[in-house]
Amino acid sequence: MDKAEAATQTPKRRWYTVIALSSAALVDSMEGFGLEILWPHMYKSLGLMVNQLAPLLSIGRVINTLTTPLWGFIADRYSRRVILIFMTGVWGLWTALTGLVQEFWQLLAIRICSSLGLAVLYPAALSIISDLFNREERGRAIGVMAAFGFAGSMVSTVVLSTLAIANPEAWRYGFMLVGFLSFVTGIMLIFVKEPVRGAMEPEIADVVSSETALKFEFNKVPLLMKIPTWWVLAVDEIIDWIGFSVLTAWAFTWLDTLNLGGGVAIVMLMLFVGVIAGHLTFGWVSDRVDKKHPAHGRVLLGQIGLTVNFLAGVGFLILGGKSLVNLLITGLLFGVSFSLKETGSRIPLMQNILLPELRATGRAFVEMVKGLIIAGGITFSGWLLAQLGDNLQLMMMVMVPTASLIASLIWIAMFRTYPRDMAKVRHILSQERERLIDQG
Repeated sequence: MDKAEAATQTPKRRWYTVIALSSAALVDSMEGFGLEILWPHMYKSLGLMVNQLAPLLSIGRVINTLTTPLWGFIADRYSRRVILIFMTGVWGLWTALTGLVQEFWQLLAIRICSSLGLAVLYPAALSIISDLFNREERGRAIGVMAAFGFAGSMVSTVVLSTLAIANPEAWRYGFMLVGFLSFVTGIMLIFVKEPVRGAMEPEIADVVSSETALKFEFNKVPLLMKIPTWWVLAVDEIIDWIGFSVLTAWAFTWLDTLNLGGGVAIVMLMLFVGVIAGHLTFGWVSDRVDKKHPAHGRVLLGQIGLTVNFLAGVGFLILGGKSLVNLLITGLLFGVSFSLKETGSRIPLMQNILLPELRATGRAFVEMVKGLIIAGGITFSGWLLAQLGDNLQLMMMVMVPTASLIASLIWIAMFRTYPRDMAKVRHILSQERERLIDQG
């Protein structure tokens, strides 16, 4: 079998792996939002003050953010499957234990423990997907997982909120349910087969094996830092996510001032439906485009997504106040275009320009810095709101479209850097092929 034939071999049960990872993403998202959703019922039941939510959320996010690179290193060197079984599956039982707490310090301790596992999934899972699908197929697999992840926040809002109103202590069952579901996803992951790193790269597909698989070494980190496209993608994503995070953080409050009544929930539901539908659609679309135009196809889709997202954000904030119909249309367009630039472009492009043994690490570094800067961005939005006389619409107009516009301008560099960096990766893998053949 030559390397071209080897690269076209379809790994067995790869879509089972995608569904298992996607299920874990859905439950992780439910875990991530569970405390915020159930807190209105929790603090009264436990005799706490409402403002004690702040330290619980803060410490959880700090731990999650700071441990992300560590999990990236581990996932690039050791079995990603084993790590995911324990840290996203079994580790979820800490969330179930939240349902048994009786005082603040117990809650804080469990929150610290449970947060250690929430940073593991995406770096490891995206690395696995890259070793199950070739470059022209990764978009649809990533899209399915991303759609499940966003759906988790919607499911948790409906299910946990409904469950919590049953009686004053019913919030405990919400945590137990999510913890149990996390454990179930761990069982699903037991039946996932660990793919060989680099198994879907045409340059080494026919010579790499579990014994010769590429592994992370700390001396390879400088290689990551020397990839221009990785820097462009990282900076672009971080800036763009500031705008998205500010919008979703303040949108409910702003919409409430428009006297929409039940329309507030409908508008936000439409926005997130757009995000989920976009992930499912544009992953497939971007794969088709990449096959025909491998050098610039996904890059162009990203530029289109960023531009439309900027225009939709402006329309949502300016035209939205005029009618519910405008809000629904622009909100849907904002969500769809957000997915186009993420699943349709950013995520598969980053996987393509990183060596197989650096994919989890490269993703993890971005997630860490993104988490820290988003937290600062939301804090800044609160300060800016006060300076603008509590004018929510003006504050969001300053921050949301501005972030999208800056990201759109930064993205232009991708048309030049991406083809070069992809070619470099192909060259390095070709050299790796020669090394593996000589060893054999």
